[in-house]
Amino acid sequence: MSGYGVEMTADEIAALLYDHGTGVLSLSREGRSYGIPISYGYDGDRNRCVLDLGFGPESRKETFLGTTERGCLTVYEWHSPTDWQSAVVTGELNELGEELTHDAEELYYEYASDVEISVFGLPPEEVALEWYALDIEEASGRSSRR
Repeated sequence: MSGYGVEMTADEIAALLYDHGTGVLSLSREGRSYGIPISYGYDGDRNRCVLDLGFGPESRKETFLGTTERGCLTVYEWHSPTDWQSAVVTGELNELGEELTHDAEELYYEYASDVEISVFGLPPEEVALEWYALDIEEASGRSSRR
């Protein structure tokens, strides 16, 4: 086996997405990229990741979301140089708004590794929470395991 691992199957990628609930979401704006740690819930039935994103005043994240056509979510686990796996999923990012169903919210809280809103250093009433979905169009993964 090479040091770059082996390709993961679709089922292995789905298992990693279900199990982790956190990753790095990469956004873009005018040729610049911006990666942010996020919590998500994987919805395998609809092949999407549900995100509950928080925005403070003059949010850089919100600005980048407004200009990103396709987002990229990286999820990984690393135990040692010979025990790791990672998945990269890309797709369209859409605000759920009225589309948000009780099922999507339940799914998020079942699978996401949620963080306290105090992480922003702002009073909770100054953080706007909005639901988004990353509709997965492409997925790839590599693993040291087989």
